[in-house]
Amino acid sequence: MRLSDALRISSRLSCAFVGAGGKSALMGRVAAELAGELPVVLSTTTRIALHQRQLATHHLILQDKVELPALRPFLESPGTILLTGRVAPGEPKWLGLDPSILELVRRLVSQAGGVLLVEADGARGRSVKAPAEHEPVIPAFTDLVVLVAGIDAVGQPIRSAIVHRPERVAALLGVPETERLTPAALGRVISSGEGGLQSVPRAAEVRAALNKVETDSGEADARQVAAQVLKESRVRAVVLASALGAQPVRAVIGRVPGIVLAAGGSSRMGQSKQLLVWKGRPLVWHAVNTARRAGLNPVVVVLGPEAAKVRQALSDQPVVFIENPNWAMGQSTSVQAGLRAVERVAEAVVFLLCDTPFVTPELIQTLIGEHQQTLTPIVAPRIEDRWANPVLFDRLTFEAFAGLSGDRGGRALFERFRMAGIAADPRIGVDIDTAADLRRLEGGG
Repeated sequence: MRLSDALRISSRLSCAFVGAGGKSALMGRVAAELAGELPVVLSTTTRIALHQRQLATHHLILQDKVELPALRPFLESPGTILLTGRVAPGEPKWLGLDPSILELVRRLVSQAGGVLLVEADGARGRSVKAPAEHEPVIPAFTDLVVLVAGIDAVGQPIRSAIVHRPERVAALLGVPETERLTPAALGRVISSGEGGLQSVPRAAEVRAALNKVETDSGEADARQVAAQVLKESRVRAVVLASALGAQPVRAVIGRVPGIVLAAGGSSRMGQSKQLLVWKGRPLVWHAVNTARRAGLNPVVVVLGPEAAKVRQALSDQPVVFIENPNWAMGQSTSVQAGLRAVERVAEAVVFLLCDTPFVTPELIQTLIGEHQQTLTPIVAPRIEDRWANPVLFDRLTFEAFAGLSGDRGGRALFERFRMAGIAADPRIGVDIDTAADLRRLEGGG
């Protein structure tokens, strides 16, 4: 997977990188990936080392608005260009651009269908930092802010050469500078309003990038950090990255809610099949329990004509209930109602039915694992030559759900998006459409 895809950087986007642990390297990798597709402009609001001139094919010094026409030829075709001010007095660094000039640059880049990447923070080559009051310097127009930290900071004392502004990190965490950074502590620094989120524009989307994840143990630490970071609702996802590695992305960790569709009328059975009892519990309870054990969070249950009874059946489960008054108009309305409840915070969603009781938490975790590794738009179990449930849908597909109508669910999107199939036990394809199905199911244990 490309780093640009993992961070979801696309045409006409303005992206700022803040924090520590390899901002320039990450920017350079993204620029190299996109260079053959569209114009990529790199710049800074602070200062950037002279050797970072190598981040782009071209370099242009801008000191005044009247010099902006010199940029236009570079925006007429794919490629990379670094924009800076002159060399800083007494320092081996390029000065950043004046905010008013950078705003004009953004407009030109957007008009050309390009991408603007801005290094908006300094860390003196360290792997983690807590910003001073005047940091970072993020342009107000920024669409995406990437919070960067190096996973090599885990296990290191706060007062060490790997930490920039250790006194501020210690104060943020409320511990002595002699303490070592645990994964949870690093996650708190990244996601704190006095840490990584300081000065982030309210309208900007936020993602985190844990860089230098190059070993299995590093990935294990990074997953713990990601779990802490994602407790902050502003952060959409955490990319486990190695900017200088052959494969720049090990995984993308994001929130994956579960949506249990329990609004059907079950006309063929004469009663709501989601309330039929199997192994001492209603089928809807089993679907919700499986979703929760798989780690889906939150779990949303879409309700229909038997809303009160389903609520009662799930009284011991911490779920979000969504009532669908239009349930009789078909499954599309339930899918849309469930998605609306979570789409703003979800990296992907998993839709679950109530009549497939052999679905396991392990199967759902396998779907999620495939998505984390590839960001494939749709991931589903595969039984021989047919697709089965449950199905995971990446956020890339969310807008397409609005076009569904009637009794068409997510399967209507299968031909529109790339899919990945996960080999599955044929038993998960067993569903319940009639009372006879239920008797056979009970008889089979």
